[in-house]
Amino acid sequence: MKFFLTCLLAILFTGTFLCSCKKDNNGVPAPGNSRNIKYEITGNFTGKLDVLYSNNVSGNTAVTDVVLPWSKEIQYGSNVITIGIGAQGKTAGIPGQTATIKIYSNGVVVKTSTATAGTLGEIIFPTIAYGF
Repeated sequence: MKFFLTCLLAILFTGTFLCSCKKDNNGVPAPGNSRNIKYEITGNFTGKLDVLYSNNVSGNTAVTDVVLPWSKEIQYGSNVITIGIGAQGKTAGIPGQTATIKIYSNGVVVKTSTATAGTLGEIIFPTIAYGF
């Protein structure tokens, strides 16, 4: 009987705890719980890029045929703890051309990466990540 009561109390406690959790408003950040992020790619690279940016909640977003300069501003909620961006050339530029990816958080540069086009005009950026 003691085991039964212990199990019943555990189930009631768990049910009460789960029912009292706050909903996340369908992914819309609550005021004051968001982070303003800007991804930016600049430089003299004349080819086109494929860009992939992600976060640890909703997955990846791909943007194709990007020409420089390019930027994207996103407001992430407090449930996002890590973001990242990477790019690679879709069409070749000229050997030696450069491009720089920057991540801004609330207007401040927090991560940066520069890549140089190779002997065939190809360019690849390793993914850069930022954790809040």
